[in-house]
Amino acid sequence: MKKDDGIFRPLPLRREEIYQLIRDNGTARVSDLSDKLGVTTMTIRRDLETLERDGLVERTHGGAVAVNRTNREPLFTQKSVINRLQKDLIARKASSLIEDYDTIFLNSGTTTLRIFRNITAKHVKIVTNNAYFPMDDIPDSLEVISTGGLFRKESFTLIGETALHSISQVFASKAFIGLDGFDVHYGMTTPVQPEAHVNRMMIEHTRGEVIVVADSSKIGKVSNFFVAPVTSAQKLLTDSGITDEQVADLEQMGIEVIRCE
Repeated sequence: MKKDDGIFRPLPLRREEIYQLIRDNGTARVSDLSDKLGVTTMTIRRDLETLERDGLVERTHGGAVAVNRTNREPLFTQKSVINRLQKDLIARKASSLIEDYDTIFLNSGTTTLRIFRNITAKHVKIVTNNAYFPMDDIPDSLEVISTGGLFRKESFTLIGETALHSISQVFASKAFIGLDGFDVHYGMTTPVQPEAHVNRMMIEHTRGEVIVVADSSKIGKVSNFFVAPVTSAQKLLTDSGITDEQVADLEQMGIEVIRCE
C-alpha cells in the first residue's frame, strides 16, 4: 500500500503515538517510525520537528530520543497532548464520582480540566487554582470558585499566600488531585514547590475522599517536591498501563486502584 501523508491517523493522534513510542523505548529511528505508522519519512521528520519544538523529544541524526521530564516542568500546552486518551478515560470516571451538591477541590493540570468539562452533577461548587477554568464555558449547574493568587503562565496555575488562604477557608467533600509523580516510597510529588503547597492544603482540607487522577506514566515516578504520602489518598484513578505489581503495592497500603478503560 502506498504511504500517504497522514491518511491512516489523525495528525494529533499520530504525533502522540510517535511521542509514546520514543518515550517507551528511549529512542526511535525515522525509518522505523515511517514503517510502523505507514507515513512517509518526510512526514515523520515534520512531526519530530514539532515534538522537539514542544520540548517533548530531541532530534538526532536519523531519529529522536526521549526527554526526561519528571523533574523538568512541562508547559500546560505540552502536557495537554501527552496521554490524551488515557486522561479522557480517567476524567470520565472521575466526573461520575461527583454528586449533586458536592463541594470539590480540583487542582491545576490537564486531567483536572478534563474532569471539569465532564461533570454532569448539578449544583456543584468547584474550588480550584486552575486558571484555565474561568476562561472555559461554565454551565449554570456549576459554581467555580477561583482561589486567586500569583499566576504561573507555565502551568496556568494560581499559587502563593492568597491561594493558600482561600483553600484554608474551605472543607471540601472530595478532592481530585493531579500529580507528576505517585510512588509508594516517595509519595505524591510535583516539580514546582508552590504548587506542592497548594496541593497539600487541598488534601488537608478535604472531609471526604482524596482521589488522585494520574495516568500510568506517573506511577512509580518521583518529582522534585513532596506533596503528601500516597496514603493520604483513598482512590487512584489511572489507566490500564499500571502493572499488577504496582496495583498490589498500593492496595496493600489501603488505596483503591481503579483502572479506567
